[in-house]
Amino acid sequence: MTKKKGFILEKIADMDNLRCADKEAQAGKTKKNRHIRRHNLRAEEDLTELRRMILELDFPPPGYESMEIRNGDKVRCIAKQKYMPWKILQQAIVRVVGEDIYKNLISDTFACVPGKGQHYGVERMKMMLRRYPEYKWFWKTDLKKFYLSVPHALTMATFERKYKDKKFLKLIEIAVLNYDSGEELLNILKYENERKKRLANRRRYKPTYRELCCEPG
Repeated sequence: MTKKKGFILEKIADMDNLRCADKEAQAGKTKKNRHIRRHNLRAEEDLTELRRMILELDFPPPGYESMEIRNGDKVRCIAKQKYMPWKILQQAIVRVVGEDIYKNLISDTFACVPGKGQHYGVERMKMMLRRYPEYKWFWKTDLKKFYLSVPHALTMATFERKYKDKKFLKLIEIAVLNYDSGEELLNILKYENERKKRLANRRRYKPTYRELCCEPG
């Protein structure tokens, strides 16, 4: 039986870890994000306050906001949080327990895993097709709102099998599971459906001035 790990909260709240998490969380976003620029004017004070929040498990309301991200022709609707404290906090957690999480993923997990992006996944797929030539096709699919639909109880049970630090487990509930997955999912789906209706209305045919004013012949 694998020994459960403890004293995780203190590692996350370490100031050096928070400074590195802050730097990694804002990589490539400083010029575009006014909240990050404002944070950088008082970064050390913010990180000191974040350390207090972590150790005391005292955080402001999560404050999710729905927004659209366009990737080519595909539009995704996501729930976004403020940079301070949430983005820094999430990065600080990943820096401490990320390696443990990645070890529990299947080997063919790509895209968001460091060193295993989409190109790596394509090469892996090509290798499998060469190794098993009898399989001439593969299936690409997507699960709508997958992360929002993951049951919180299942997520917490996974963390509880690996960690005995009760305060850290509470921090996961606050930082990662601080939304009602069912309610939040319904709100975002409703928002996305309304957006699709608006787009459909815009695409409806509108007669020209000539067609409205001029009779045939």
